[in-house]
Amino acid sequence: MTANKDEFLNQMKKQYDELNYRWSRERDKFEAGYQHLSADAQKEYEAKREEYRKLRGDLKEKIVELDVASDNAWDDLKDGAEKSWSALSIAFEKAASHFKK
Repeated sequence: MTANKDEFLNQMKKQYDELNYRWSRERDKFEAGYQHLSADAQKEYEAKREEYRKLRGDLKEKIVELDVASDNAWDDLKDGAEKSWSALSIAFEKAASHFKK
C-alpha cells in the first residue's frame, strides 16, 4: 500500500467515524422529542434519516473498495470516495440544521 493510499484511507475512516459520532449525538437529541412532532415532521425526519443511511452505506462501500484496491487502482476509486464523502457531509449538515429548528 502506498503512503498516499494509506493516508487517504485513514483520513476517510476518521472522517466517517467522526461524522457517525456526530450523527448519533444529534439523532439522540432529536429523537428525544420525536413523539411530540407532527405526523408530517416525523415523515420528513424518517426520509432524511433514510437518505443519510444510504449515503453512509455508499461511503462505507467506497472505503472498503479503497482498502482492497491495488496500489494502481486506488487512485481511480479516490474520486468516488471523495464524492461520497461530500454528499454524506452535506446531507448531514442539512438534516442537522433543519431539525434543530
